[in-house]
Amino acid sequence: MPRPLVCRKKAKLLAFILFLSILAIVSYTGNWWPGMLLAIGVPLAVKQGLLGKHYDTGVTLFVFLGGFCSLAFDIQWQIFLPILFTLGGIYILYRDLLEGTVLPETEEELDINETIEEEQHK
Repeated sequence: MPRPLVCRKKAKLLAFILFLSILAIVSYTGNWWPGMLLAIGVPLAVKQGLLGKHYDTGVTLFVFLGGFCSLAFDIQWQIFLPILFTLGGIYILYRDLLEGTVLPETEEELDINETIEEEQHK
């Protein structure tokens, strides 16, 4: 299992900052519907990438950016979007049910210890 680049707390904070930044851009431009897909998907993918979940990052970008592109560039969404969301759902079902991606307590303890160490070194 790859190690996260930053602790969970920092990853959530960076994703939230990115979400608010994209939301500000979307509200300024007025492109609410396709822009909301970017405002939700990109920060989520960044958070997953920072936590070392590379496959989840790829699937998130695939679903949200695919949805954004189909709406922004008038691609036939009646076929494309159901396929996109079905593939994303199958991946999540496979990952959660068959692989059982529950973190062992030792990894959660390591994450807590990293957070404590980072706070002490400030």
